[in-house]
Amino acid sequence: MAKHDHVANAMQHMDDSIKQAEESKLSIEDMPLNTIRDYRLYNEEARKINKKLRVLKYPIKQCPVELHPKQRIIFGRNDQPANPLPVFLSNHLIHFEQTLIPGKQYDLPECIVHYLAEKGTPIYKVVEDKAGKKETVLSHMEPRFSIRTVYKEQ
Repeated sequence: MAKHDHVANAMQHMDDSIKQAEESKLSIEDMPLNTIRDYRLYNEEARKINKKLRVLKYPIKQCPVELHPKQRIIFGRNDQPANPLPVFLSNHLIHFEQTLIPGKQYDLPECIVHYLAEKGTPIYKVVEDKAGKKETVLSHMEPRFSIRTVYKEQ
């Protein structure tokens, strides 16, 4: 058997397995929504169908907060240490609305922890390039919130 025949057999086998996987796909109405992955697959299929139909037949569904992986943190504010912070984030991943009180411990979804950690006050500095031209650029971000991860022994 020639090398070309092995490649052709492998391609045929791959095509058969792809067809079998496509045939075993559930319809969008029958898709289970039990995990974050299920929501992602549902939303991908809904976008594809809506684009094909050119109408919003299947709405995009956000994954409930309960299904997101959590991280236990102690929340603090660097700019106003005594004031509570209302947090609202609604995007394709999550819809989250809660008021966080500094110094308390929370079990927050990881995407919310990341969202809070990247918030900061910009600090600018003046730099001089090789031609002698001065320019103001972003130096770094001063963190607005302190987020301490709480580890517990199991």
